[in-house]
Amino acid sequence: MEDQLVVACGLGLAAAHGCAGHTAIIRERTVPFYSLALECYGRAVRAGRWTGEVPYRSGTTPVTAHLFPGAAGAPLLVVCGGVDTWKVELHRTAAAAGSGVTVAVLDMPGTGESRVPLAADADTILAAAVQRIAEHTGARRTAFLGISFGGHWAAKLALTGRVDAAAGIGGPVGAADHAPDLTTLPGAMPGIVAHALGLPALPGPEDAARFAAAFSLRRQGLLDAALHVPLLAANGTSDPYVPVEDTAVFGCDPNATVWLVRDAAHCASEHLATLMPAVLAWLRHRLGGDEESAGRLERARRSLTPLLA
Repeated sequence: MEDQLVVACGLGLAAAHGCAGHTAIIRERTVPFYSLALECYGRAVRAGRWTGEVPYRSGTTPVTAHLFPGAAGAPLLVVCGGVDTWKVELHRTAAAAGSGVTVAVLDMPGTGESRVPLAADADTILAAAVQRIAEHTGARRTAFLGISFGGHWAAKLALTGRVDAAAGIGGPVGAADHAPDLTTLPGAMPGIVAHALGLPALPGPEDAARFAAAFSLRRQGLLDAALHVPLLAANGTSDPYVPVEDTAVFGCDPNATVWLVRDAAHCASEHLATLMPAVLAWLRHRLGGDEESAGRLERARRSLTPLLA
């Protein structure tokens, strides 16, 4: 299999996506595949790599990002995927962000090149990474885009004011009275989440209960407070993983924008080609606020509006 994947590196970006999608509960089986993904990606794309140590708990942990620099001092947009969308798979999103911003794409804790398992306090890693990369690039304003579980961190960073703006697509925040049962999620999601959490086997009922409690921003008291910075929350109304309430909960906050795509699935994937340009336009406008970014946002909104619930 590995020989075939090495040959596949000739396919570049497509091969990188395929390798990154191979998640397994046993990390020793996953790491070689992601190493191949990074090799394929490096052959296909010219992107810088930034690595830095950031504080975490009683020590530090390394964070590595793919860096697409803008002009000196340009605003910084940090992009993060979820439990099964690693940084090599977010290249098109980074490229679509366009000129005028510096884009950094990193793996969520518990995935990719991360050295620590997914945990409820992993926002400290992401917030520190944003700060360190901003210092490295000279950015004075920062934004965070989280996709799928990355949207959880987007909401948390916005609620705690550690970026200037944030957008989350399909992010679970624990707003609903009853969270989905991790053990019964469709597809391979129980095993994918187990990999991110560093569990030795598929999650059982007790693991699922701990997971739901630990990652509930409601239980952390954050959903009872007003947003410190602008937040865009988006998702489909028919997401099998994340309840509608986890997006709609922000609808009453004047600092929030909520886009629920009618009858769409997780991350409104069926309409991502329309949704993502609008999300990126919203972020660029929040980072810049000039007439050009306002016009771009208005045009993207007009395309998206017919799809909204």
